[in-house]
Amino acid sequence: MDTILLVDDDRKTLRPLRIILEGEGFRVLTALSGDAAVSITEADRPDLIVTDWMMPGMDGVALCRRLKADQATAAIPVVMLSAAQPQQPPPGERLWDVLLRKPTPIARLIEVVGNLLDAHR
Repeated sequence: MDTILLVDDDRKTLRPLRIILEGEGFRVLTALSGDAAVSITEADRPDLIVTDWMMPGMDGVALCRRLKADQATAAIPVVMLSAAQPQQPPPGERLWDVLLRKPTPIARLIEVVGNLLDAHR
């Protein structure tokens, strides 16, 4: 069973996503901050991470930079979610695999998650 880590500072976003992804057969972990996501990732090594861009403290970009800088977590696929039009990282800096704008249709998120997990295997 694949494990997905959902990262968002909004519980109202995490809860329905968790329920939907668990219904699709995934084991789902959640984190309310980038710092918590780092701790969970180090302890549990999820197969994929879905993170919000805008969070207090460590935002989604900083989280991705931290994960990509660590050889043990650098290969974990990441889906970045953003309500705003985010800036792209500098050329040559690949921080996430897919960027989705909020609100994203759940079918699209499930498709992206499945494709990334298949490609990662």
